Amino acid sequence: MNEKILRELREHSNFVFNNLNIALSEVLIRNFNKQLEDSVNRMERERRTSSEDIRIAKEAYSKFIRGMYPYREKGTGIKDLVRYRALDESKRSLCPLWPIC
Repeated sequence: MNEKILRELREHSNFVFNNLNIALSEVLIRNFNKQLEDSVNRMERERRTSSEDIRIAKEAYSKFIRGMYPYREKGTGIKDLVRYRALDESKRSLCPLWPIC
């Protein structure tokens, strides 16, 4: 797996989450990280790892994360919480969305 691409997608996703002031639940963190890894593996399998492909993947993750936002739970702390339902609803409404699904 291309660790550089994974790191870029993870950093980009964290930036989007922070801008929306939302955090992932403990269970969702594992699922989301697996989703990132699956996306990178798909990009490599399809030989789509150019700078332009990475830009497209980042845009897809921005859209995917923004799709979770309406399903967030108001948090008692600083950030609202996103649970598995939000990920599932976002994915269902956006797929097919390369390289996520």
